[in-house]
Amino acid sequence: MKRFADVTYTIKKGDTLSRVSKKFNVSAKEIRSLNNLKKSSKLSIGKTLIVKKTGPRTYTVKKGDSINRIAKIFNIDADELKDINMLDSDSLKRGQKLLLEAEPEIETAKINLEEEIKNISESEEITGMNAKDRLILFANKFINIPYKFGGNNIMGIDCSAYVQKVYSLIGITIPRSARLQFKEGEIVDRDSLSIGDLVFFRTYASFPSHVGIYLGNDLFIHASSKDKKVSIESLKTPYYFKRFIGGKRFIIDNAEIEITKLLHEG
Repeated sequence: MKRFADVTYTIKKGDTLSRVSKKFNVSAKEIRSLNNLKKSSKLSIGKTLIVKKTGPRTYTVKKGDSINRIAKIFNIDADELKDINMLDSDSLKRGQKLLLEAEPEIETAKINLEEEIKNISESEEITGMNAKDRLILFANKFINIPYKFGGNNIMGIDCSAYVQKVYSLIGITIPRSARLQFKEGEIVDRDSLSIGDLVFFRTYASFPSHVGIYLGNDLFIHASSKDKKVSIESLKTPYYFKRFIGGKRFIIDNAEIEITKLLHEG
């Protein structure tokens, strides 16, 4: 994985925050945010400042901070901030580091994903595959695509938009939100999950707020706010295990279809 180093600057005699911000073409407010500086903070000669962050932005909790206060400062939804950091409550500890966002690397392969999917959809190989195999094939093509709250394309996508997109590629239309998706399909409990089923969780809200696609062997693929990308996770992971609320089935096996036909004919 390619790693990036933050851009830093060491304060010299005569430097001001305004002068440093102009030098690097960033706002003074952003520099203060990156370094947890107050407006009244003085710059000391020899102090090293982060002037540009090239990886995920973080914030270190200070005395008196709260989830709502931090969310307001950085213009982030408070519930989303909790979800990103997998917090069960609003309780914070001084010195705790919170993830605020991510700036994932956009690779050429991601930009060309739509063309690749189109070519696969039109290939002869895909026509010989059943619905579940096609679904998982397309689901895996999105691995490492960046997560973005509210996003619905390859430059950034959230959990419900991801499963909606993958299902649309095999001709099945489902609602946009996890909350509405949970209201449709055939109910499936944990022990009866089958490849291609949707798995739902309660994360930052009291209603179904996260969704993924079941892969078998207790694994599911999803657009993860924590990993900041589409990734594979285990249902046995404590965070997801205790938040799992059920599965929904939108794909019926061919064998089940044949049995249904026979019953109707009988």
